[in-house]
Amino acid sequence: MESQTVYHPQFGAGKLLKTYMGGFEWEVLFDSGRRFRLPAKEFNAESVAALRDNAAEQPAPPRVPILEVDQFRARQTLEALRIGIVPVQDAEMLTIGLEAERVTLDRALTRSRERSGDVLAVIGDYGFGKSHFIELAARRGLRENFVIASASLDLVEVPPSKAHKIYETWVTSLRYPDTNQRGLLPLFKKALDNPTIITQFADLCPREVKDCPLTAALLALQDCPSQSAFDEIIHWLSGHAKPQSEMKTCLKKPPRLYAAGETARQYSYLLTGISLLATLLGYSGLAVLIDESEHYSLLRVSQRERADSFFKSMIVSALGLNNGRIDAREIPDNMRVEYPVSYTSEPHLLFLFALTESAERMPIGTWLAASHLVRLDDRFIEKDIREFFKTLLRYHALAYSYQPPRERYEDIVNQAPGMVYRALAQHRINLRELIRASVTVCDLLHLHSDYAPQDLLEELKRGLKV
Repeated sequence: MESQTVYHPQFGAGKLLKTYMGGFEWEVLFDSGRRFRLPAKEFNAESVAALRDNAAEQPAPPRVPILEVDQFRARQTLEALRIGIVPVQDAEMLTIGLEAERVTLDRALTRSRERSGDVLAVIGDYGFGKSHFIELAARRGLRENFVIASASLDLVEVPPSKAHKIYETWVTSLRYPDTNQRGLLPLFKKALDNPTIITQFADLCPREVKDCPLTAALLALQDCPSQSAFDEIIHWLSGHAKPQSEMKTCLKKPPRLYAAGETARQYSYLLTGISLLATLLGYSGLAVLIDESEHYSLLRVSQRERADSFFKSMIVSALGLNNGRIDAREIPDNMRVEYPVSYTSEPHLLFLFALTESAERMPIGTWLAASHLVRLDDRFIEKDIREFFKTLLRYHALAYSYQPPRERYEDIVNQAPGMVYRALAQHRINLRELIRASVTVCDLLHLHSDYAPQDLLEELKRGLKV
């Protein structure tokens, strides 16, 4: 097939190499050097010629993102970068590459807002930025008006096999785009200020109201005269404790929240209910994020079965009963109570989880299509690292109140990123070492005025062995 020039609104012009799925997906080598497989509908082949003509006449200036930090924050950021960690508040500004991955994430957020929901499994080796991508997703979700729930799994406090503990961590961590408060309380207060929303929510309940923890709690809180009972109901519904005596003055027979046995259905049901309530109150939906899913590989067989049930229940909740890969009927009920996997067929739920590539990982290939997988690796191009270095230099200059003289920094900005890129491509360093090395270069240039840039570049070249 003769290469055809196509145009993508984010990645620019490129050569069409191959088509897939009857032409619905295109593999394109972009002029930037990147090679991606993306949905054909995102491209606009007809605009390429006009774009090239306009660019020749009026080249667009490079976009320089605004650095919305003060000197103190910039110094805090640099201290974290010295050990190779990007602070969560700087996740978007200091992301290296991930352009295609961010497009995939934005599409998933759009589908979650406009349809029932979506699922992304983020796969990568240790040190390839999975935790960074999780926080990037959280910040983009907040910007898109989603409520965000995050959890990091471990084998003691929040194991993959304990749906109750994951739910508790998620609900306790709830973040909102319009308040700094966390947890269920802000959502419930907003609902209680809108009684018609509570009525609408109760009308959509697929169970008897008295048997639905969410609906029963909302209705009880409407007329609850006791602040301590109010607080205890929120505490109970957040998964922290068994029903306390005071809360029963407002909610006489609270439905039971199960901590043992097969609990996957109950907690996916509750989470989709929370997502539905959020959308009724004007949010885009709920994004639930899990880091450190690789602890799954350390579970016993029986524990893996429980973990499988919960992850599959969340996937079915987000993608719908007709997801094509998972039969909801195979997800077991608790021996004492039955729940549908979802409160509603359109919860507007994004489920995103990260895991390490290994032979013992979750069998996500049998649960999800390839379009739901995001693979993180070290396939960066030099331009990515150069942009990161320029942004880092802006942080450094702000932190220490100086203006980098062009004659001293020009060679460094032009040559150092290329050296670091080659070392990364040859697997001599990883991303964290790349970040630490870049900060060290900025420190040396600023603190040692007698250190000639060319000497620094020679020492960097020898140290990286490139």
